[in-house]
Amino acid sequence: MARPDPYYFDYSASEPPYEEALEEFVQTAVEYSANPSSSHSSGKEAHRKLIEKKIRFCNLNGLSEGHLLVCSSATEANNTIIEGHRQSFPSGKICVAEDVHDSLWYAKEKHKEHVYVLPLKGMDDLSSGDLDGIIQPGTTLVCMNHVCNETGRIHHLGQIARYCSINHIRLLIDGSQAMGHIPLRLDEVPCDYYCFSAHKFGGPRGVGGILLRDRQFEPLLSGGKQEWELRAGTENLPGLASTLKALEISLSKLEVQSERLRELKKDLFEQLISEEPRILTNTPDDSRPGFLSVSLPGTRGNEIVAALSISGFKLATGSACHADRTKPSRIILATGRSEKEALGSVRITMGRSNTAATVRELGRAMLDIIRK
Repeated sequence: MARPDPYYFDYSASEPPYEEALEEFVQTAVEYSANPSSSHSSGKEAHRKLIEKKIRFCNLNGLSEGHLLVCSSATEANNTIIEGHRQSFPSGKICVAEDVHDSLWYAKEKHKEHVYVLPLKGMDDLSSGDLDGIIQPGTTLVCMNHVCNETGRIHHLGQIARYCSINHIRLLIDGSQAMGHIPLRLDEVPCDYYCFSAHKFGGPRGVGGILLRDRQFEPLLSGGKQEWELRAGTENLPGLASTLKALEISLSKLEVQSERLRELKKDLFEQLISEEPRILTNTPDDSRPGFLSVSLPGTRGNEIVAALSISGFKLATGSACHADRTKPSRIILATGRSEKEALGSVRITMGRSNTAATVRELGRAMLDIIRK
């Protein structure tokens, strides 16, 4: 397998898969080819292996008393909970934090009479006090992200989770940018749903899931009785096995890799700000390691990204879902940036392939383009 590209700086969009994770996929697909729902011996063996992998995955994330629902992506996972709750609690209200991914934000338009927004406080973190000040009667669900996909901000959700638990409000956390990148102990964060996507931490594409404490919602997909009748379709055992392997590898490297990525981020920002003091950072100091969003008023982030691509650097303005956008990001605007500042935003996310040398090269290339 080819070594991951050292000029790839878009790890939050998708992380190159670990070779060991892909090997695990193939091995499991061959060894356990039977349908886990079949009643014969091979099916039962596949089902036993599925349960074994699920338990291991839950334990790795500190959710020994919970369950894992396997699906195709964090987008499907988030939609499943939103739509399932709308059916189970049709008169209930849903509170959505302002900086969530579009796979949650869409509900603000689709279910506008039932969805309201928890606004950001500029660059500050959200707290249970912020939630208490805006929560509406009849709220059944609060939706937040653990790490913002555009700024890298880590939301410290323990207080908010306890507030929701005490007030009997279900809490959905989108952990797609967090799992495998920051420490996660769900036994310390009493949320009801924690969603993830495997390709964000070196697993296969097309695999995601929901770590569950609560199963009181209607399914998005109907048909078979798989996944407690909450998600019909043959269970993706090879995908889960590969995802588990990728998470195990990511967690084994987490401490060392995090420190290295913090240093790379710090060096890059200092390089940029030393020669271009107009640059603004949209990323707090206490953020996901290796994550840096910057804004330069008077430029357009998409033009900077396009010019860097010609030079071989792969990065983004923000979410890959809006890579071609010409409007300012709603999330960057929510941090307090003006439209002019938000239009000039660029997102750099580093990972295991990036080196101090390629980070310096990226800094020089960005400064050259800005000067032009």
